[in-house]
Amino acid sequence: MKIEPDSWLANIFGYPVFKVTLASEESTVTANSFAQAAASSAAFLYAKISTTRIDQVRTLTAHGFNVVDVNVTLDRIPALNTDSDDKQIIVRDLRADEHDAVLKIAETSFVYSRFHLDPQIPNQLANAIKRAWIKSYCQKERGERLLIAEVDGKPVGFLAVLKTTINGESARVIDLITVDKAYQRQGIGRALVNFFIRDSVNAVSRLRVGTQAANIPSLQLYENLGFRIAETTFVLHAHFRNGEASR
Repeated sequence: MKIEPDSWLANIFGYPVFKVTLASEESTVTANSFAQAAASSAAFLYAKISTTRIDQVRTLTAHGFNVVDVNVTLDRIPALNTDSDDKQIIVRDLRADEHDAVLKIAETSFVYSRFHLDPQIPNQLANAIKRAWIKSYCQKERGERLLIAEVDGKPVGFLAVLKTTINGESARVIDLITVDKAYQRQGIGRALVNFFIRDSVNAVSRLRVGTQAANIPSLQLYENLGFRIAETTFVLHAHFRNGEASR
């Protein structure tokens, strides 16, 4: 088992955060495995476990972890999409004068993220995580580009593009996507994803996106636009307070 500090999240939480990874052959751990986390007055740990490994899930839940999310990963090849319902929505790159507007969307529009689904994480903190995530794009510290959906001359949604390699193939990932609550269910998310697909033709070999099983509208959108489920994982969180896992 590996327990690695997550300094980026720790900076937002204000106390230590650790990523827990179990090896494929592991199905048991000891209480001492989490001594480093328990040594702090407060700590947050998280793990992602394949939905085929219930043994590993049981092991972690016995030590204070709880399942907060089932993440669904979807793939597709970057072929042209015939969908054309979004022609009236402008999709383009972020402009420098739009950072504040986009950060506001990021901190007010998410509902289904693993941080928002965890009852032990206040919404204010969950919102701050999404704001910081997109701020890293605005400052060009993360990702390839930040696509903006424009309606009536203003940003109403965004799609963050991350370029990577998956199983030796070049790939683009939808790192984060959302639409202002006042403009949801108007085809804006579809327009963003369609642009992402079209723009990736001849650029990479594979497209990928992850979403929550609880987020049915997003799953339906991705499947309607040609994405297919590639894998599913349980997401588990543990919160330690004064050396004890908080249930």
